[in-house]
Amino acid sequence: MDGITAELLMMMAGGAAGAAGQGAGQSAWQSLVALVRRRPVEGDPGQGTTGQRELEEFEADPENPVRAQGLADALVLRAGQDPEFARRLSGCLFGPGRTHMEVSGGQQNNVVQAQYVGTLHISGSNGPAAAG
Repeated sequence: MDGITAELLMMMAGGAAGAAGQGAGQSAWQSLVALVRRRPVEGDPGQGTTGQRELEEFEADPENPVRAQGLADALVLRAGQDPEFARRLSGCLFGPGRTHMEVSGGQQNNVVQAQYVGTLHISGSNGPAAAG
């Protein structure tokens, strides 16, 4: 499963813990935690790690990149063994569907691409004013 990085997990956990972690970011982290803690049903192909130990270690020290990478690796392993877990994990991390964003065509100013945005303020101008 692509896209699971230590940096992403640290950002999610940090956002959920901070004041800015209200709303979608906090909800995504809580969904991820609940998913990892959900025990595989008997007969599930997930015979390797469940990621629970790695999650507990990461939650104890969410700024530790080694623990974040350990959790990322465990999630990738479990997702590779359990298609249903992979589907749900993708929903936790990336929302219900993936979005492709691309900027092209000459010089761009003040381009912001994001999945979850709370309040965003952009001030100043580096380019020509937009035509009204």
